[in-house]
Amino acid sequence: MTAPENPPGAPEAASVRVAVDAMGGDHGPGEIVPGAVDYALAHPDDRLILVGDETVIRGLAPDLPANVSIVAASQVIGMDEHPALA
Repeated sequence: MTAPENPPGAPEAASVRVAVDAMGGDHGPGEIVPGAVDYALAHPDDRLILVGDETVIRGLAPDLPANVSIVAASQVIGMDEHPALA
């Protein structure tokens, strides 16, 4: 899906900054990280922040686009853990 183009004279579309839990989801980082990188490549004006285990993230995407950064998280809450008790 592509974004509609701005009509002549319209202000430029604003870029967005998105933080993504790279370790979460039903299929974990193996699905999340490549999907986030695909999005970043398709939307170079947007900024993505992948949050999670940097070693795992870099193992899945060693060459991140310039608009992707990593915020290392030292802990991961498992699917079987209650978030408030983890």
